[in-house]
Amino acid sequence: MMLLIPIIGIFIYQGILLSLNRYAMVKTFVPHEIVTEQSVAMKRMYRLGMRFDLKILSILIGLPLFLVTVCLSMMGGQWIEQYLSTIALVLAIIVFLLCLLVNGVVVTNYYYFKTYQNHYDIFMFGLVEDDTKAVIKNIIDDYPVIRLLIGIVISALLPAIFLYNSVYYQIFAIENSWLQVLVGLAAFMLWILLARGTLRSRPLGIGHAQVCSVGVINKMVPNGLTAMGWAFMARKLDISFKEVTEEEGMVLLAKMGADKRFYAQTEQNDYLAENRPHVVFALMESMGSNIWVYDDPIHNDLLGSLRPFTEKSFLFKRFCAEYNGTAPSLANIFFHSHVQNISQSVAQDKSLAETPFKVYKAKGYKTVFITAGNIMWRNLSNYLPLQGVDRVYDQNDIMDLFPEAKETLSYWGIADEYGFKLIEKLLQESQEPLFISFLSITNHPPYTVPASYTVKKINAECLQQRYGKDNHERAAMLGTYQYACNALGQFMQKISEHQVLGDKTIIAATGDHHVRNVFVDNPKEGFLSKAVPFLLHLPDSLKVTLNIHFDKERIGSHKDIMPTLYAVSLSQATYWHACGQNLLGSKEQTAFAFASSVGACYADKEGVVDTSVQPFITHQWDGDSLYLKREDNLVPLDSQEKINAYQDFLVWQTNYLVMQATREVKV
Repeated sequence: MMLLIPIIGIFIYQGILLSLNRYAMVKTFVPHEIVTEQSVAMKRMYRLGMRFDLKILSILIGLPLFLVTVCLSMMGGQWIEQYLSTIALVLAIIVFLLCLLVNGVVVTNYYYFKTYQNHYDIFMFGLVEDDTKAVIKNIIDDYPVIRLLIGIVISALLPAIFLYNSVYYQIFAIENSWLQVLVGLAAFMLWILLARGTLRSRPLGIGHAQVCSVGVINKMVPNGLTAMGWAFMARKLDISFKEVTEEEGMVLLAKMGADKRFYAQTEQNDYLAENRPHVVFALMESMGSNIWVYDDPIHNDLLGSLRPFTEKSFLFKRFCAEYNGTAPSLANIFFHSHVQNISQSVAQDKSLAETPFKVYKAKGYKTVFITAGNIMWRNLSNYLPLQGVDRVYDQNDIMDLFPEAKETLSYWGIADEYGFKLIEKLLQESQEPLFISFLSITNHPPYTVPASYTVKKINAECLQQRYGKDNHERAAMLGTYQYACNALGQFMQKISEHQVLGDKTIIAATGDHHVRNVFVDNPKEGFLSKAVPFLLHLPDSLKVTLNIHFDKERIGSHKDIMPTLYAVSLSQATYWHACGQNLLGSKEQTAFAFASSVGACYADKEGVVDTSVQPFITHQWDGDSLYLKREDNLVPLDSQEKINAYQDFLVWQTNYLVMQATREVKV
């Protein structure tokens, strides 16, 4: 146990160095007025940064020294005494090299930030892939390399010398064997805690690194080693994009039977031009139709306050999510991307020309994105502003505005109701039209209903042998489903009844994907298993100005959300159609009158095609329900060609938009 106290000393020493480095970066890169205005966030940043520091030190320094300690404890005392000098020297060399690595990366991260206005990220690999000689020359010319090297070496020598003397002279040796065991166990438990970084949630990682909505403060949280680790992870997620031509896209549209045009335009509407409504779009976590169908207002109330709006608003039930996950659905809806990691890829610094945010900005809207989780997830805090978002809010901003929300902080974020409270606040205070997108979080495993919410009547038996191991688990999921729907419904009720906002606010909501782990009775539930409802609420004063044709059996999927919202909120707006159509339009665009869940199913008014098998097979609708008949038929070749063309178009579309953005950057 002669290593325990020296290790603690090295931890303290390195922790101080990392904290000083962070302080230096704040003094250099964060404007003084931001430090003053964001004093609470700054304190949170320093605390969180220290946790990241201890985590990385526990892994890079603590783990090797812990393993060495275990090995030495297995050796006899005579052997250790015989080779004590060699052991001390080897340990000193190990510590020197480890501290050299830690301090070198941390210090150079300072200069990387100075050059690129960001901590280490995926683009650091470009320095290696670039002209290496030129890069080295620039580094030598621009930075005090020699002084830095001397300083880094000295900073690594000090703990090495300290450890050598501690071991060689056995300054901190513990003789009592029982005390050795107790101290060793305590140190081991502490090491696990520090390496994990958290007690109640996932291990400390990039998803925790957001402390406020000010980007430069958030960039101060990770040390250089942590940031470099994230860069390597992003490298693994790296997606290569290739050049494609407009002609290739036109060919794919032609195969679908569509016009060879990538853009569409909303109708002229003088009322909309003069009275621009607020538009709120909620992407609700796991609001899947595969649970919605079990709703019963008397025995199994899954909708709560949302129920009245399913009757007086436009509800599309034959509607499905394009992808099977939050990230891919978000990328598809907002970025027209089939690549869910686009915000973490080599295209993460590209501003796409065609996003919903930019469509609304072009018409004078302020664009806002809110998540009840952490905006650092999927690098959204950096990516969204590039795509036309004027303001982003996450759990930290919401907790600052509504301190009581902190009591609901869970594995993934805070309770949905506080996100809706923020939306309500923004709508009431805004003097300009808003396009607000909200990503909810509560209805996510592990399912936990906020303590302040009383669950209404539910029937866990409805999911017997279909979900969960017992009724307690089923009730938990149904309870959070009800809570999320109820929170949405209460928000819609407040806005619709508001004297001013009621006449000037459009509210739309859909699920990001189905509820997972629910048994699927195939092929009967082939569509239902991917279905999500799409709910659209329009003020009565707005309805009379629009040419609305609502068909409750109309087929749609996520691709149709934005074209529908554009049609009911914007006059003569040009937008990238992405094969979507206005679901309230007078004419059904036959070429785009389908729903798609990529890799799972493709639906139109004739039936649902199972695209997970080869060759494709189709099942007819069972009446006006979401269920399918069990009889199957092979899909005609021309229909297969159309389906494949759409799948190919999604890939072409991503490449086209990314490469278009790349060319614009070069110009």
